Amino acid sequence: MKSVNSYRIRIIGILVFAILRLGLMAAEILSGEALPLILVIDNTLVAALMIWESSRAVVVYIHRKYPLSALSGRRFGREALLLAVVIALIFFARAMVYRHFYPQDTAPVAFYIFGLFYTYLYAVLAAAFYELLFYMEAWQKANQEAEQLKKANLMSQLDSLKNQVKPHFLFNSLNTLTALVEKDQAQAVRFIAELSKVYRYLLQSNEKELISLTSELQFAQAYFYLLQTRFGNGISMDIAVDEAYADSQIPPLTVQMLLENAVKHNQVSISKPLRVQISVEDGRWLTIANNIQRKRTSVPGNGMGLSNIAAKYHLLNQPEMHVMDGPDQFVVKVPLLKSGVVI
Repeated sequence: MKSVNSYRIRIIGILVFAILRLGLMAAEILSGEALPLILVIDNTLVAALMIWESSRAVVVYIHRKYPLSALSGRRFGREALLLAVVIALIFFARAMVYRHFYPQDTAPVAFYIFGLFYTYLYAVLAAAFYELLFYMEAWQKANQEAEQLKKANLMSQLDSLKNQVKPHFLFNSLNTLTALVEKDQAQAVRFIAELSKVYRYLLQSNEKELISLTSELQFAQAYFYLLQTRFGNGISMDIAVDEAYADSQIPPLTVQMLLENAVKHNQVSISKPLRVQISVEDGRWLTIANNIQRKRTSVPGNGMGLSNIAAKYHLLNQPEMHVMDGPDQFVVKVPLLKSGVVI
């Protein structure tokens, strides 16, 4: 983290501590008693340097061992204890050095107890300052990632909406609808209803970072109905998801993008039907699989659909999705989330 490693902050902190410690020595200095310059420097600048840097090292170590998501009283207790041990070692090491060079100076035990106490207070102040820096940077990072996720969601919605309103999509939809009106008015009415569901979901999910698995699958069924009306028995979709995962969440349009991806890159016909299976694996992963039958004249994709999904999970600080492009089957596994936490 930039602020934690900032030399400017460290130098300022050390100087502030040195000035404070110099203030404690003011009475001795003003009394007219001759104090060696090296002793004054040791008790101010050197001591401040050792206290500040050791406190900073303890905080950095604790944050590497315990992430911010693992905050607890036990964690802070271990940090306070480790800080006390480090400061005590430094304090008594300095005291032994002082006694070595000035054996004639003696002080009561109470003097050392008081000295250790206020030295520890300095260390607590430095540690609290760095803890605050960690939390502030984590808060700023979370806000930035939230904004990035909102932008990614917006771009996803806009891209999906653009894909749906492309002339060839509208042309195919209107042709399908015209044929249905002539042959089966009831089915035509349902086609219009499912088409409206698709557009309504695209617009309503625009501001959401996560959406329930139930809502996503309902939308996927509406979107799939449009595909099946167009391709007939050339495409099928099997959803095998237990109701126990109804409250699970995923980024909106995840399933739709994968369905669109499957149709875009594979042949879809009655002689070569495209089969899509949606299921939950190990209670943690939503799996979307389809058989592979590449289009002979297909143009290689740019991978924007998969990249969009991967970017959302990255911004949510969640495990990466898994993509398996086998000889017979294309499988994508995305983590299931609950209240922003992987199940």
